[in-house]
Amino acid sequence: MEGAVRSHLSQDYPDFEVVVVDDRSADATPAILAALARESPRLTIVEGIEPPPGWLGKPHALAQGAAQATGQILLFADADVRYDARALGEAVTVLERERLDFLALLPGFEMRGFWENVLLPYVPMSFFLGLGFLANSDRHRWIAAGGGAGNMVRRAAYDAVGGHAGIRDSVIDDVRLAMTVKRAGFRCRMAQADDRVRVRMYRGFREIVDGFTKNVSFVFGGWFGLVFLLGTVLTFVAAVIPPAALLAAAFGWPVARTDVFLAAAAVVLTVLVRGLLALYLRTALWAAWTQPLMAFVWTGIIARSLYRRFVRREVRWRGRRYDAAGARF
Repeated sequence: MEGAVRSHLSQDYPDFEVVVVDDRSADATPAILAALARESPRLTIVEGIEPPPGWLGKPHALAQGAAQATGQILLFADADVRYDARALGEAVTVLERERLDFLALLPGFEMRGFWENVLLPYVPMSFFLGLGFLANSDRHRWIAAGGGAGNMVRRAAYDAVGGHAGIRDSVIDDVRLAMTVKRAGFRCRMAQADDRVRVRMYRGFREIVDGFTKNVSFVFGGWFGLVFLLGTVLTFVAAVIPPAALLAAAFGWPVARTDVFLAAAAVVLTVLVRGLLALYLRTALWAAWTQPLMAFVWTGIIARSLYRRFVRREVRWRGRRYDAAGARF
């Protein structure tokens, strides 16, 4: 957290403020923030309060921060995201040059250890190998890109859609804000900022599973969600069956030669696509071979998330438990 706040305070931009909402921290965060506030008059600390009925925790925390901010351009970012000193100025330049109302910054994902490199590539893959390219089209108002690494929005557009009060029950509030702004007729874009913005989303297997269990089921709502779910299932099946067929043939099972050839071609194509994406995003190349394992584990994460939402009817995060019936995408 300290490194992230310092990176925001060090921005090479003439006029800005940093507002940090301390939302129920139980560690040394208050003391660290107090020390940083003594160093920089740009830093304002907001002591978060419990969300009222109908609100989820994160939208409420962000609403508190927005209420304290005084600027005409707002940038919402999670507390673990680090910014290069040039990031804010360059983002504002893009916003003004393109006459945008909303700009999402796609970060560089830091992945350490085996499971982070195996599982987290699913996030950028879903965007780059799916329908993400439509997010930068003014014509397609039903799809937009947003993220916790950085949502820059003009205050006028933010207020016009009701701010975070309009998405108070959203589990995936960062994407929901982008979609709300875009559907209201404002101009929205996503910009790749992996050389300026960096984030390590989760640390290790357990954090990844728990983090995505919270929200991934909400992605599959509505007609677009159903299409995305179907595409995800087909993609996962396609990732598992070809290597399974090759293993069966290797152990002497009766697999037709044509099927072996097709399975091998599918595996090579998958590794090639994953490898090219890894080169583009500057992530670990070796993880391109782990697509079947990624698909298998992500199937479990999605199933767990659907179980929590529709059977247990709950959403858990940061020590809070919410009724899933009162939450939405």
